[in-house]
Amino acid sequence: MLTIRTLVLGASFLLAGAGLSSCLTAPDYPDTPSIEFENIRSERVVADIGNYDTVTVTVSFRDGDGDLGLDNSETNAPYNLNDASGQPNKFYNNYFFQPQILRDGTFVDFNFTGSFRYDSRFPRIPPIDRNEPKRGNLSFGLQIFQGTFPAGSQVRFKVSIADRALNVSNEVITDPITIQ
Repeated sequence: MLTIRTLVLGASFLLAGAGLSSCLTAPDYPDTPSIEFENIRSERVVADIGNYDTVTVTVSFRDGDGDLGLDNSETNAPYNLNDASGQPNKFYNNYFFQPQILRDGTFVDFNFTGSFRYDSRFPRIPPIDRNEPKRGNLSFGLQIFQGTFPAGSQVRFKVSIADRALNVSNEVITDPITIQ
């Protein structure tokens, strides 16, 4: 009798769980990614190769069709390094960082000489075999070597991401950090 009651109770929980999960629908996010600033961390490293700050920026993301990330092997159009005219192609990368430095009480874009930028790639976000809404956090680490910015500078970053269809997210601004 106790065994039958246990089986009936277990089956009831199983059916209730199955019924509840069938009522849940996938979130309805837009196909263009959306991000929110989560945090920024900075740590000073003293090393034989020189002193530098390691900075880690974390953003949360949402994307309706989940087409986020690029593999390093993806270098053909539209993800090629240079566009048809030989100019750098923005969409070679999918994680965009624009540093800003505090000058006279206002943050202004800090542009490096030459083609150097902090833009980078983040890898494909699983599952990669199907398009479905995705959300999570992306953390990006970078090294800022001594002399890149004047010591004691207040620096923040404008951050955005792009999906595989070249939809660019909104732009968020990090909290400022002090460069050692």
